[in-house]
Amino acid sequence: HGRVAMAGFLGFCAQSLPPISGEHLFAPYPGYVAGVSPQEQWDNIPFIAKLQIIVFVGMLESYGEGAGSPEGYVHYTKGGKPGYYPPIKGKGLGQIQFDLYDPLGWFPSKTEEQLARGRVAEVNNGRLAMIGLFGLLSEGSTPGSVPILSAIPGFPKYAGEVMAPFSADWSFSTIPAYTYFH
Repeated sequence: HGRVAMAGFLGFCAQSLPPISGEHLFAPYPGYVAGVSPQEQWDNIPFIAKLQIIVFVGMLESYGEGAGSPEGYVHYTKGGKPGYYPPIKGKGLGQIQFDLYDPLGWFPSKTEEQLARGRVAEVNNGRLAMIGLFGLLSEGSTPGSVPILSAIPGFPKYAGEVMAPFSADWSFSTIPAYTYFH
């Protein structure tokens, strides 16, 4: 979850920058609108693209949680190493060519003690990223809720409902693609 939060936090920051949220020679996706907040960018992405992102992240998460029981893997709640992600290279019928950590083999070998320290740091960074991401989303939805972010000129505001999928009146029928296929 921490790795997903880190990706979300960095994604929010990147999507707030003019080279990403500004005008493009070619639209990055159908329905692209320049100059909108990261949350509005998510709203504008077609449903099938959102589904691809969620399924991809879900596949990585389920593999990291021990789906398929990779050889020698023990889940952290059963005595395994917190922050450890099993090697993924060669999985998926051999289609995955790189591991997530050090995909090109550039990092020097580390002792088990250095690796353990790095895993603890990654877990802590993930926790901080979760807090940071919720801070960004809160300030965007409720201006003034995070005073430090309120002081940033031009901080992206969002008038929509971030938690819409979790509201009582939300259903698949509210998604345009759902009505297209049904």
